[in-house]
Amino acid sequence: MVAPAEMPPTDYDLVIIGGSFSASSLALLLKRTRPETRILLLEKTEVFDRKIGESTSEVSGCFLTKVLGFSHYLSREHFQKHGLRMWFNSGDNDCPNACTEIGPFSQARFPTYQLDRSKLDQHMLETAVGEGCELIRPATVKSFELGGAGNNTLTFKADGETRTIRADWVADCSGKAAMIGRKRGTIRSLDAHPVHSMWVRFRNVRDIDSNEARQLAPALKDGPAVSRGSATNHLMGRGWWSWIIPLSNGEFSAGVTWDERLFTPPSEGPVGQRVLEHLKTHPIGRLMFEHAEPVEYDARIYKNLPYYSTEVCGDGWVCAGDAAGFMDPLYSQGLDYCAHGSYAAHKIILKALGGDCVKMDLAHHNKQFGQSYHRWFNALYRNKYQYLGDADLMRAAFHLDIGTYFIGPVQLVYRLTDREFSKMPYDGPIGAGFARFMAFYNRRFERLARKRIANGTYGRHNLNERMYIKISFVGGPKVMGHILRGIRTWLWLELRNAFTRPIDELPEPKGKMPATTMPATAGQATV
Repeated sequence: MVAPAEMPPTDYDLVIIGGSFSASSLALLLKRTRPETRILLLEKTEVFDRKIGESTSEVSGCFLTKVLGFSHYLSREHFQKHGLRMWFNSGDNDCPNACTEIGPFSQARFPTYQLDRSKLDQHMLETAVGEGCELIRPATVKSFELGGAGNNTLTFKADGETRTIRADWVADCSGKAAMIGRKRGTIRSLDAHPVHSMWVRFRNVRDIDSNEARQLAPALKDGPAVSRGSATNHLMGRGWWSWIIPLSNGEFSAGVTWDERLFTPPSEGPVGQRVLEHLKTHPIGRLMFEHAEPVEYDARIYKNLPYYSTEVCGDGWVCAGDAAGFMDPLYSQGLDYCAHGSYAAHKIILKALGGDCVKMDLAHHNKQFGQSYHRWFNALYRNKYQYLGDADLMRAAFHLDIGTYFIGPVQLVYRLTDREFSKMPYDGPIGAGFARFMAFYNRRFERLARKRIANGTYGRHNLNERMYIKISFVGGPKVMGHILRGIRTWLWLELRNAFTRPIDELPEPKGKMPATTMPATAGQATV
C-alpha cells in the first residue's frame, strides 16, 4: 500500500456525480468559498428532463435567492408563486362553484416560485461552469471505488472513451439513481408510507383566473385578492391529492400522488390520459383540463415514492439531494432537503480540504440526517392521506403545518442563514420538541378522520365554504396566531367527535426497495 505522502496527486478535489440542482448548488457553494477548488461534474444526460416537483417552498426560496443569488433570474424566467390552495369536493357534486377552497387571501411575503426544473437546472449548471467548475456531459459513470479521502477513483465513459480519475472527495448527486447508496446497500424504502405518483405536462389548460373560467363558474369572480392561478393548486381527496402548477411557457404540470391502501387511480392507457381522466373527476380539474392535451414524451410514474439512505456520508464521500432520500411532494419541500443537504456537504468538504479532521462532522451529519428524515415523516406524513379529503381537518392542518414551518425552519434560515442551512431541519431539542407536537396532532387528525368516516361526517364542509387565510404567514412569533387557530379548529373537531368509535386503523404495509429509472417507452417512463 502506498503511504499517504507518496500517493500521486489527485486529479480533482471533488468529483460530483450529477449536474442538476444539488450538484450545481454544491459546486457553486464550494467554488465561491474556495475558488482554487478543482471540481468536476459528471452529468449523464445531454439535456435535463423535467422533475416531479417544480414548486418551491419558502426555505428553498431563501436558498435560491439569499444564498445562491438567483433572484433576478427567477423573477425573469420563472413563475412567481402565491401560496398553496386546496380544493375539496363531496358526493356527486359536479359544479366547481360549490367546491370548498382553502388558501391565502393576499400575496405571499417570502419569495417562492413555480419552476421549470429543466430550465433552472441548466442555468445553475452553466453558472457553475462559468465560475470555474469543469463539466463532462454526457458522461456515464461505469464504476467507482471509495478508498477514503484523497484515494477515491471513478471510471466513466464520455465521447466513446473510458477514463479513470482520482478524487479527494466524491459527492453523489445522482438523484433517485442514488449510486453510492445502492452500491453500499444503504437505500431503504419508507415502509410506513406506501405512496406512488404519476404526472405529466399539459397544453391548452384553462386558466382558473380567466374570464372564460369565471363565465363557466361565476363564483370564481368573488374571492381572494391574489391570483388563484399563480398558487400551487391542489385537488384533495381521501387517499390522494393532485397538484396543478403553472409554468412560464404556458404549460401546466399536473399529477396525482396516492396511498395504495386508500385509493387506486386509473390504471389503463398512457400515463397522460390516466392523469387527465383522474383530474376530470374533480370539478375544478374538469374546469381547467376540459380541453387539455398531454405533452408527448413528458410523463412519469414513480413507484414507492419515499426512500432514504441509512448513511449519507463517509470518509471522502457524501450524498446530497434525492441521492440521500425523498419523502413526499405534498408541501413542495423536496428542494428544502436538497438545499440543506448540499449546504451541509459543502461545509464538511470545505473543512476537509482545509486540512481539518472531519470524522466527527461525518458521524454527526449521518445521525442528523436520519433523525431529521424520520421526525419530518412522523410530524407531517404518517397516515396523513387518511384525512386529506376532509376540509375541516385540512383547515386545521393547514394552519398548524404551515405555522410550525414558518416559526421554525423559515424564520431560522432567514435569520441565521449559514448556521441553519449547515444542518438538517428539526435538529436539536427544540426541533425535536416541535416534531413531537406535530406528530401528536397528526395522529389525532388521522384518528378524527376515522371517527368522521364512522359517523358519516367526513367531508361535511367540503362544499360551499371559502376558508381563506386572511393574515399572511410570516416568520417569528406573529405566526403563533395561525397555530392557535389550528389548535382551536382541532379542539372543536375533538369535541364534536368525542363519543364516536373510529373505524379500523390502516394496515401496516410491506415496503419495497425504490425502483431505478427504466427506459421511456410509448411516451412514458417508470421510475
